[in-house]
Amino acid sequence: MTKSLSFKFRPHHSLCVQFFEGKGYSDEFVCGMAKIVSVLENNNANLTLTGGCDEICSSCPNRDNGSCDVTGKASCYDKRCLDLLGMKIGDTADWKELSRIARENIILKDRLSQVCGDCKWSHICRDKADKMKSLH
Repeated sequence: MTKSLSFKFRPHHSLCVQFFEGKGYSDEFVCGMAKIVSVLENNNANLTLTGGCDEICSSCPNRDNGSCDVTGKASCYDKRCLDLLGMKIGDTADWKELSRIARENIILKDRLSQVCGDCKWSHICRDKADKMKSLH
């Protein structure tokens, strides 16, 4: 039997992972994010929602000594996302379930801008969200 993978996971990353297309803060970040996206999609890891840095943050250039330099912004995104997901820090879900909840409660209901509309990558996410909505 294979051991299931488990990660701490920032709530707003349930959106970032679904919209990732190989762009990011740095080459190191893009490489790290691509690996995590692949692990999630291929292994359906178990995720515990956290209000702090997670595996995705590990290669982010906004991370300094294990903390996020943009903590206020990231925490705000997490809080807004949790409210719309109907979840709280410490809740657990596997990737398929968390991504489904995020899609149904945020993406398909046109609430993405409520969570992270001021993110520098939001134009990428909006375009992809529009495509997702057109398929439903």
